[in-house]
Amino acid sequence: MTYREWTENDFEPVRHVLLDTWLDAYGSFIPEEDISGYFASTYSIDKLSALYRSPTSKGYIAEDNTAVVGFERLQYDEKQNRLYVSSVYVLPGNQGKGIGRHLLLLAEEEARRLRLDRIWLGVMTQNIPSVEWYKKIGFTFIQEEPFTMGATVVQHLIGYKLVV
Repeated sequence: MTYREWTENDFEPVRHVLLDTWLDAYGSFIPEEDISGYFASTYSIDKLSALYRSPTSKGYIAEDNTAVVGFERLQYDEKQNRLYVSSVYVLPGNQGKGIGRHLLLLAEEEARRLRLDRIWLGVMTQNIPSVEWYKKIGFTFIQEEPFTMGATVVQHLIGYKLVV
């Protein structure tokens, strides 16, 4: 497995990873039309290009034999002085191999570089396998907020993991 910062050539493979993992993870509680609509409006090539160019955003790719199988995007919030893991997704067939954990280690490295003591993220409460995984690897959830995807509103846990 190779891990590297993303490039503009990765936009289409990233879109593939995002949509496939969203449909797999959220498909049981969010209608497909809401997932697809939110995806189209939030992760168009133009929007990915803007995220790529943003000085407060950073992305990483997990690649297996030149195929992108995972993606992580970090977002530094200057006002809150927090580093958020805005996205961390691994294709369903590649989950359970340590790829997500390795991507989160890259987030921890970035937090240390920024002299921060934790990384933050949000996860949908109904995405129980992910909630349990995040807790298992050290995340503490401290608040719950609604998250809207299309016409569907779901609860979203917000939490952090200390960076050692």
